Amino acid sequence: MAKAPLILTVDDDPDLVDLIDLKIRRWGYHTAGVLSAEALWDFLAEQVPPVILMDVLLGDADGAALVAEVKERWPATQVITITRSQTVEAAVRCMKNGASDFITKPIDFDCLRAAIASALEVGSLAQQGHRSVRADAPQAKLDSQPSRPSDMIGRSAVMETLFERLASIAPTDVSVLILGETGTGKELVARAIHQSSSRSAGPLVAVNAAAVPHELIESMLFGHRRGAFTGARQDHVGYCEQAHGGTLFLDEIAEMGIEVQAKLLRFLQDHTVQPVGSQASRKVDVRVLAATNTRPQEQIAQGKLREDLYYRLRVISLQLPPLRQRQGDIPLLAQHFLHTAAQRHGRDFVELSRQATSALETYPWPGNVRQLAHFIEEAVVMHQGEILEATMLPDEVFSTLSVPILAEEEPAAQRRQDRKRDEKQAVLVALEEADGQVEEAARRLGISRATIYRRMKAHGLT
Repeated sequence: MAKAPLILTVDDDPDLVDLIDLKIRRWGYHTAGVLSAEALWDFLAEQVPPVILMDVLLGDADGAALVAEVKERWPATQVITITRSQTVEAAVRCMKNGASDFITKPIDFDCLRAAIASALEVGSLAQQGHRSVRADAPQAKLDSQPSRPSDMIGRSAVMETLFERLASIAPTDVSVLILGETGTGKELVARAIHQSSSRSAGPLVAVNAAAVPHELIESMLFGHRRGAFTGARQDHVGYCEQAHGGTLFLDEIAEMGIEVQAKLLRFLQDHTVQPVGSQASRKVDVRVLAATNTRPQEQIAQGKLREDLYYRLRVISLQLPPLRQRQGDIPLLAQHFLHTAAQRHGRDFVELSRQATSALETYPWPGNVRQLAHFIEEAVVMHQGEILEATMLPDEVFSTLSVPILAEEEPAAQRRQDRKRDEKQAVLVALEEADGQVEEAARRLGISRATIYRRMKAHGLT
């Protein structure tokens, strides 16, 4: 069985450390947490994790200096910094010193999950020596092997129509606006377009505008010169220029400020970039794809999206269907995610039971394909076996089953009750052995303080 990666969190807020620990464990990783810079060095003396999540403000410690020292001693370890909106400049300094990404507080855990997955992939490649990775590109990914259209799963009529449109659009060089709810796969479509285009040998640079602070988005897109603003200690090549010869994908375009949208419009017109703090401009050759998860006309009416930018981007538009309109695709997608998650986490699952499939087809999926993937992965991480039963699915999905089907699941339901009973007994024994000390009991069980409190509450223990 493959060993799950260890993610280390460094923050002086113990409640936040516990919350992050709880979330990351649900994603199938091992976790650890320390509360100071001194504790960080003590931990690293014993074990070096592939990814470190670190607050840029740790008492009197200089977060940027800590990042630089970690990267100097362990280059393959990826550091993701955690920052507040008023300390973005500190996050920029950390990235100059080698941090791979940054997350702002309050934490968006979908962004954190994506950042960790990306960091693990980059760290693995760094260890293998396959390529070097830029340290000054937060929330952007350079892909040399994006997904092909054939990798997109679906046999429903709406997906067949989408595939036909992709086949016509991809070979051209026109701008495309991709519309769809959160989790419908807008970035996957952008990757498919890029891979099937004449630019496939060039880079695909994907930028989530919502994840880059407004103060940084202009310099991240167009670049900046050393000294252009506080914290700009060296030149930065912007995303537009990084995508030269390839494709630039801009997600959540309405999250950019109106002033930046005006500069983006000018870039789309003449394809020249002028870095912040520079008098010189240069031409770049790039195809632009954009996406949004809300109705553009509403964003225009609210003053969040320039109308001229909208029409410049939507030479062609693609509307992605929500998962609830792709009922026939749910079993195919679920089986794919089951196979992928089982391989990733070293589980033996090979198929879903009929009842599990029925539950998935009944659920409305407000989070679309992404939510389905997360639910399947959670079930794989939390359970063992070759067949994924309906009772192994999260409660909100399991509860959609009808009474007759539930009756057929009685053996699995009994196993679930047995697991709950065993879990309660394990917590009771650990508390007894620890003389009622909750933290000691959690240590004996190998779980976090937040997790043991959650289990105590679930089982009515005080």
